[in-house]
This record gives sequence, structure tokens and C-alpha cells, in this order.
Amino acid sequence: MRALARTHWERGVFERRVLVSEKGLSMKRLTLVYTCIFAVATFAGAFAQMAPPNVTGTWRVQQTGLNGGTTTTITMTQSGNGIVGTSASSGNGFTGEFVSDGKINGKWHGPGGAGWLTVYVSANGHSFNGTWGYNGRPANGSFVGNKVLPPSPITAAGTWNITGAGGPNAFVGRMRCSQSGPTVVCHAGAVVFNGKFRDKDKVRATWSGGGQSGWFSFWFNGDNNSFNGVWGRGPDTTPPLGRVIGQRSLNG
Repeated sequence: MRALARTHWERGVFERRVLVSEKGLSMKRLTLVYTCIFAVATFAGAFAQMAPPNVTGTWRVQQTGLNGGTTTTITMTQSGNGIVGTSASSGNGFTGEFVSDGKINGKWHGPGGAGWLTVYVSANGHSFNGTWGYNGRPANGSFVGNKVLPPSPITAAGTWNITGAGGPNAFVGRMRCSQSGPTVVCHAGAVVFNGKFRDKDKVRATWSGGGQSGWFSFWFNGDNNSFNGVWGRGPDTTPPLGRVIGQRSLNG
């Protein structure tokens, strides 16, 4: 009898342990399911909240790299967050996707090979800058692009947000400019720029500040809200050290 009772007792203990184990396993599975649902919902919500600018249209792109520099015209088409672009002159094509409101991760291909590119687009979708490289390799060069827009009267007066687009980032941040006729004076922190319009859309200037000096040349996009620029140290016969893009601050 004692042996029989012991057998029943052991069986009961075993069944209770199995039941507890199964409950624990079910809870773990349920927790995993809820975690996955939460992660998917969070990702979907963040993706749905993205509002990237519209880059569909024709662009003029200036590219520099170890192989030299080129200027070309490309056509881009945007569908949702996806981008497809082509260059009729070079034969290059590329695809990409907005991974945030202002950043595109993409791939390019053409007669010269294939690779990757990272693009940073301005909030109004009128300009971009970025870097590119061959597959499996670090960056080979940089580029800036301006969207081809209906012409607008050009003026340098106003506040500009400056972003580095290759080379040392000497002029990054806010630059405030005033204009009187062709003469332009700008301030970016402790740096002062004195220049003049040499063409209807191009300013050539000298800069000084922080115990250094040099030259700065920038040319405007047709929308009058963005520009590309290059700068160097010393006289304007020296080669450029860096590239920048400027985006007009519409909030002053």
C-alpha cells in the first residue's frame, strides 16, 4: 500500500511539474508574440510617419572622386519612399529608398561598374549632397545636386544653413548675408565673407576669421533657395579644399 501511495504521490508531483512547465512555456511564447507584435507596430508606425520631400524631376549633379569630376543631368522618379534615377549622358542608373525624411540609401550601376551611394536631401527637396563608392569599398567621392526649377530672382540676402558636402567642414551652420547691388557680405560665426556677384547667379568672395583667410565661391540654384559652393585657403589661385551646400532658412 505504501508503495502504491508513493507511486500515486510521485505521479501527482510529476504531473504538477509538467503543468507548471507547460504554463511557463506558454507564457514565454505569449510574451514573444506580444514582443514581435509591438516591434512590428512600432516599425510600421515610424514608417507611416515618414514624410520625405518629393525629388521627382530633373537634376544637375556635380560629382568629384578619385577618378576626377563630372557634371551631368539626371532624371529621378519617386514612388512613395522609393527612388529610381537615370543619366542619359553617362548611362548610369540608380535606385534607392528614403530611410528617414532626409536620407536615401541607394545603389548605382553603369558602364564603369556598380556600387553604393548615400544621399542627404534638403527639407524642400530642391538640393542634395552625398557620398558614393564601389561595392565593398569605402567612399570614392562626393556629389551635390540642384533640382531644375522655374527661374526666380537671385539674391544672397538672408540666412542660410550650410552643410558640408566633401572635404573639411570649415563652414557649417548658419550664415547670414546682406546684399547691396552686386556686393555681398556674409557672417558665419567668427568668419566674415566679402564678395561680389561675378555672374547673375555666382558670387566670388574672400573670407577671414580665426587667424586664417581664403576664398569662397558659390552659385545659386534657380529657385533662389539653395546654392553649391567650394572654398580654399590663401589666394583664389589655390585648389579648393572643401565643398558645401547652402539652404535658405525660411524661418529667418
